[in-house]
This record gives sequence, structure tokens and C-alpha cells, in this order.
Amino acid sequence: MKIYPKTSRNFEGLDKMEKYVKKYKGVELQYFDENGIMAEFDLKTPVEKLMEMYPYIEEVTIHPPLSFYDIECIMLKDINIIKKQLKDVVMLSRKYNIHINLLYHTEWGYKKHFEATIDKFKEILTIIEGENVYLILENIYMFFEDKCSVFEVANRINHPNLKVCFDICHLYCRANIERTNVEEYASRYLDPNLCKKYIHQVHFSDTLDNDGYIKRSTHGKLHRNIEQLKFDLNLLKKYNMYECNYITEISEEDYSARVDQLKELEMLEQVVNNKEE
Repeated sequence: MKIYPKTSRNFEGLDKMEKYVKKYKGVELQYFDENGIMAEFDLKTPVEKLMEMYPYIEEVTIHPPLSFYDIECIMLKDINIIKKQLKDVVMLSRKYNIHINLLYHTEWGYKKHFEATIDKFKEILTIIEGENVYLILENIYMFFEDKCSVFEVANRINHPNLKVCFDICHLYCRANIERTNVEEYASRYLDPNLCKKYIHQVHFSDTLDNDGYIKRSTHGKLHRNIEQLKFDLNLLKKYNMYECNYITEISEEDYSARVDQLKELEMLEQVVNNKEE
């Protein structure tokens, strides 16, 4: 397992987490909607600046803006936006000899993707075929099918450069909406064989107050204690999501200080290394 911190495209608080960047040699960059909804954004400049600051980095995940930027939205608006992004990350990957992931959310279930986007996926994946680049799909908590659609889509396309990011907070959201025990829900939602085949990274955080979808203050939070962190880690391990990258995706008050994410990084590393108190 590698443990990567998450920061913004402006690197807010990354200096506070430099210890983990240096140790694990990876980071995730979150972009926002500065240019408008579903607009193109500059991914080259921040990556180039990041590599100037930390030339030892070996892997970068680029997380496009959050609002209305699901992969199906961009495909339907203008597939050339994604094509350009993938060409840019191929260029950057070659320039710096690093692995780059371009991560997209998807709200659609796999039945919609099967009907509308499979050929489009195959088209864009030719750009990164054989490159040190992954296109990654992240599960969100919208309801369409009982199964985790991102694993189902990856399995249908079955391309070596198409992988999955699993957000455990979104698993809890779905279980909480159904008022179901998370372990019982996971048993219906996840296929351990597909998880093992397609998982590349996990977004790791806690979900508070049996919520995570109504109040922003309960979503993607620092684990309340080390016991809950261990529980979540063991749950993911049960579904073959352990030997992959873990990104601490923590929402907090002060992103320049990253106090909560630093605590999450420390606890996670303690548990992984069996050094917890």
C-alpha cells in the first residue's frame, strides 16, 4: 500500500504533508470550477510546477472539477475535451517519466453506460494505450443499480488503462440512505474479484452521524478514532482493496494547515505498520 496526501491545484497545505509526499512519492491534485461548469482547465501548468517542487514524485492523480464534471457529461458535451486532457497527461507522463491518473466521477449506472458510452470509452482509451497513464472511474452515491457501476463498467470494457477509484465515504452514504448496515450493504454492492482486478486507488475518510450525504459537515471527515479507521481498512481489505494507493480525502476548516488530514495520514500509517497504541 502507498499512502498519498490530497491537495488542490494550488497545493494548499502540501508543504505540511511533505513528509508523506517524499516517503510515498505520490499526490492527488483536486481542481475546481474556476473556469465555469464543464469547462476546459489547465492541467499542465500545476503538474509541471509540482514536479519542479518535488522532482522525486513518481505518481500524480488529477481530479477534475467536482460540479457537473462526470465523465458522461463531458463525453456528451464534447469528447474532444477528454481527448485533449488525455493527450496532455501522456505528454506529462513521458516528460517526467511518471505515472499519471486522470480521475472522473460517474453518476450513471452501468446499464446506461452499456447503451451510450462503451464505444466512446474505447475511442478515448486508444490515446493512452501502452502509456504510463490510467483513466480512473470513481463511484459516487447515486442509486441506479445494486452493483458498484464503476467496477461493472471497467469489467465490460476490460482495458488495461481503465481502472477504479473506490470512495469508502460513498459506500457509507448508500448504506445510510437505505438505513442498512455497511457490511451487509457491501456484500450486495461489491464483487471482490472485480475489486481485485480493477482497483487502483481508494479515497479514504470517515462518514459521521450515519449520514455523509445530507450535511457536508458529515462527509469525508477525519476518522473519529483509530478503531473506526481499522474497521474501515479491514472492510476494504475483505474486498481486495488493500494493495493499492490510499488517498486521504479529508474535508476540513483550514486547507492551508491540513490539521485533520495530517492526523488521518498519521493514524492510517500507524495501523498499516501495526504501530497503533
